[in-house]
Amino acid sequence: MAAIQRPRYDDIFAGHDEGAAMAAQAKVLWEEYKADLNGRGLWNRVRSRTTDRLVRVTVEYLHYQPLALAEGPVKKAENGGQFANMLWSQVKNMADQIAKLEKSLALTPESVSAKSESPKKPEKMTAAERWKKNREASH
Repeated sequence: MAAIQRPRYDDIFAGHDEGAAMAAQAKVLWEEYKADLNGRGLWNRVRSRTTDRLVRVTVEYLHYQPLALAEGPVKKAENGGQFANMLWSQVKNMADQIAKLEKSLALTPESVSAKSESPKKPEKMTAAERWKKNREASH
């Protein structure tokens, strides 16, 4: 199997005003997540794609979250009314997405100590299989 390559974060964040800083942050996050998963024997191609999504949304979240906090959940309209801050809502959605991706990658505090995926439960033997096994053991 070919080595799993880190996504090209320089190209991915190139069009953003803070693209260079976001790409640098993404590279660090990728390596940290990869090292953690690899150390627990959970690193594979499927998890690398999920890790890429986690890295991208985390970098976006870390960029926009301070801006949303500064603006607050409600903005004031010019006519004196109020309306919901869409950036606040989007940051909340990103936080929810991050939590789901971390859970799927076994990166939550509850699962970080897990060494590897839990083994599947053995299937229960039918009465016929038990009889056959006992018969083979007695002969």
